[in-house]
Amino acid sequence: MAASRQVILYFDDQKDALRFALAAGSVMAGEAEAEMTKERNLIQETQRASRILLDEAVNTGGAEPAR
Repeated sequence: MAASRQVILYFDDQKDALRFALAAGSVMAGEAEAEMTKERNLIQETQRASRILLDEAVNTGGAEPAR
């Protein structure tokens, strides 16, 4: 079970809080994009591996060639 992390920030000025929120949102959006790229690559590699396995199974069929 992952530990829950929580941080509470207090700002004296609302403008500082808004700037922080916008900057944090930008950083998190960039991390999400990187994670989506990793997932997309994993899916593509899995599909490629499945095709290879299926091709090998078809090419190495158990039937003997007719003589």
